[in-house]
Amino acid sequence: MHKTAMAILATTLLVGCAPDQFSNIKATGLNGFINHVSVVCAPLYVGPMVITANYQPPNYATAQYGVWLDQVSNLYYKRIPPAAYTENINNLFPGERTAKANQCLVANLPPPGERPSAPQ
Repeated sequence: MHKTAMAILATTLLVGCAPDQFSNIKATGLNGFINHVSVVCAPLYVGPMVITANYQPPNYATAQYGVWLDQVSNLYYKRIPPAAYTENINNLFPGERTAKANQCLVANLPPPGERPSAPQ
């Protein structure tokens, strides 16, 4: 029960952060990366969600998607290293399917020199 409470607390705190895709419609690099990995890593599982190109989460998954998107944004824009991203996602969305999908996502991450440090 303690792990569940911590996950809910972490999710609640992270939802307050505005993912760059939601706050910056010109985040074309991030959006393109997500669309790319949704195809090459298909099925791209994140907990109960299967992320596809131009994914629109159902109402019940909006907060979860926002948390995942914020983590991907932090990874893409070099705010967190791949190891921290992987640990965060595995803690927030435990499960073998999600872990495999995120290994693929990290493996397809463009090199740091090809990614901006912040949305343009």
